[in-house]
Amino acid sequence: MRLSRLAQALTFTTIALILTACGSDNDSETNIVIGDVTPPLLTINSGFDDSTATVAASFVAGQVRDSGGIKSLTYQVNDKPQRAMTLDVEGNFTDTILLTLGDNKITLSATDNAGNVTTSTKTIYLGDTIAAGGSHTGAIKDGQLYGWGRNNYGQTGLGSATKLAQNNTVIQIHPDTPVLINSAPDNLVSISFNQNHSLAIDEDGQVYSWGNDSYGQLGRGDVNRDSCSLIKDCRLDIGAITNISDALMVAAGYRHNLILTEDGSVWAMGANTEGQLGDGTTTDSSTPVKVDFSAATGIGNIIQVATSSSSSYALDDKGQVWGWGSDSYANLARGQQCNTANNCINVTSKPILISSIQDASQGEKITQLAAGRDHVLALTDKDSVYGWGLNFSNQIGYSAKYPSKASIIWNDVITSPVKLPWFTDKQVRTIYANGNLSYVLLEDGKAYPWGMYGETNSAGKTSYSNLNEPSDKLQNMAAIDHMAMGALHHIAQEKTGEIFTWGWSFEGSLGNKNALGTWMYNTPLQVTLSAQL
Repeated sequence: MRLSRLAQALTFTTIALILTACGSDNDSETNIVIGDVTPPLLTINSGFDDSTATVAASFVAGQVRDSGGIKSLTYQVNDKPQRAMTLDVEGNFTDTILLTLGDNKITLSATDNAGNVTTSTKTIYLGDTIAAGGSHTGAIKDGQLYGWGRNNYGQTGLGSATKLAQNNTVIQIHPDTPVLINSAPDNLVSISFNQNHSLAIDEDGQVYSWGNDSYGQLGRGDVNRDSCSLIKDCRLDIGAITNISDALMVAAGYRHNLILTEDGSVWAMGANTEGQLGDGTTTDSSTPVKVDFSAATGIGNIIQVATSSSSSYALDDKGQVWGWGSDSYANLARGQQCNTANNCINVTSKPILISSIQDASQGEKITQLAAGRDHVLALTDKDSVYGWGLNFSNQIGYSAKYPSKASIIWNDVITSPVKLPWFTDKQVRTIYANGNLSYVLLEDGKAYPWGMYGETNSAGKTSYSNLNEPSDKLQNMAAIDHMAMGALHHIAQEKTGEIFTWGWSFEGSLGNKNALGTWMYNTPLQVTLSAQL
């Protein structure tokens, strides 16, 4: 299996991880300390843990100490050669470990001058094994794809466009519980859904697409489309995107998609009327075009891509964020809302540096991105979270329409990154966004939403609250490993492997027969993967 580059922003803490040690008194070595059998003390940031990641690099920091002196600190990823890490005079280290797709066994080895070794080994998975779109949902288990939910464009992967209701009679034509999608490759590593289309990557880096192709977002050209809405606008088969064979990550947008490849290139396909493909044009493309970073001075290696409704983003290993596409809601954080009213250019067809994040973060390094419909979140290596863009529904927080405190009122559009005040002394693992909602997942496995959050009361009435700050709405889930956000429903996998869904139940989107009504289920429901249709 081809393995993955991964990432998570991790805070320096004082958690000592003394895992394995062996002594040596071989006095033929230089700098030997005779009689020293005590291994070095290796202290690593608390986020260096077995986990699933959304960024193709691991930011590792810590300290090595030993009374007899340190000979070396190295890291190894899978079976690749060891690489040395740099220590300062105090034994502190920070490094960015670039990885490849799938499981990454990362071993840090500290060796003292007597030859004693302390190692710390973790396995981090780069790839999304769960996904949620407009109303369809999926999961990967042992490389195989399971799908359920709405399938009007073939987005579930059944090979046909189906409905759950016909002539006002509920009949199960597409699955309301997970089924094995036999037409999918059996070696999938990552999936990404949005709206009514789906993307997947296999262990060799081949990208597949299916579902709605109205704007060419599936990247498979202009011929051989199927008819799903009276015109040839969909792909019912799960087909490969040609010319892309080394993908690390896909980001499914609303009408366009991005692909990050092993060499750090970014490819885009689909709608481009607002420059969201980043190739210097505003012409749609039904095949992948390469994002033009030629003017991006000082850019590092791209380690994450993200999409919103008509904008695109990329994060490099220097902690810099690049953006392109629509700036109608200050998506590019240039200090003003760009629209016809204020006569500024609201389309940027090549990546520009969103430099104000670095200014705002006072030296913190951006390590992760998440994008909703028109808002963006950025996580730093100090566990700070910044947000900008559309804030009409409190998806960034404290909108003037829904203030929780008279002294804290933010605008409906945040034109420059603002530091969110809720995460002081919190260890943030992952940030998520879609639609007009945001989530943060902490290291303790608890997730908290804010923004447009729907709830159904005991009388069956559904309403949407605009939560102005993170709220504990998932009180019965405390061991989440990773999540995926659809437009109005969500899926999470716990560290034990159990899968849960919650939110809007429409045409089987939640994958549980106890939730077939068209309303919000706020208590997460367990989902069981099944091979039967």
